[in-house]
Amino acid sequence: MGFFSCMMAITVAVLYLFQDGLIGQFYTAAPGAVIGKSYMNSMMAVLNARRSIRERERLDLTDLLTMPTIQ
Repeated sequence: MGFFSCMMAITVAVLYLFQDGLIGQFYTAAPGAVIGKSYMNSMMAVLNARRSIRERERLDLTDLLTMPTIQ
């Protein structure tokens, strides 16, 4: 998702640089609308990944604590 966000940001920047006149102002509207949703999707993906990593670490810790000791 980060690659897609980057491509949308570059597209907006290029369209902004080459806009001309009144009609050219609206060419950045479509990629601009998509980029906001792309950022939100990237943020949700990162938060979901962090949650799964945290749960995996918690399970590893409980497995470590419940191991029987050698006598």
